[in-house]
Amino acid sequence: MRQAEVNPRVKDKRKISILWRTELNHLLERNDLPKYREKSKLFVQEKLIEKVPGEILWKQAYEELFERDYNTIAEEIETYRKNRRKA
Repeated sequence: MRQAEVNPRVKDKRKISILWRTELNHLLERNDLPKYREKSKLFVQEKLIEKVPGEILWKQAYEELFERDYNTIAEEIETYRKNRRKA
């Protein structure tokens, strides 16, 4: 058996790309960043990587993934889209 190590080939952009937009919005809120409502998902991902230190961002991202509820995501996406249309 060997000790666990960080995989140096995993890129930050790749890790954050698996998060849904609603999860990215939670991370923006948790870190007191603007909501960037009119910006793309890619833009938001880049801002999070730029503004939040890695050790904090990845811990929060892993928590979002752990808490992900596949049964309610359709409802969350619809709510997000409705709110975006209103803004």
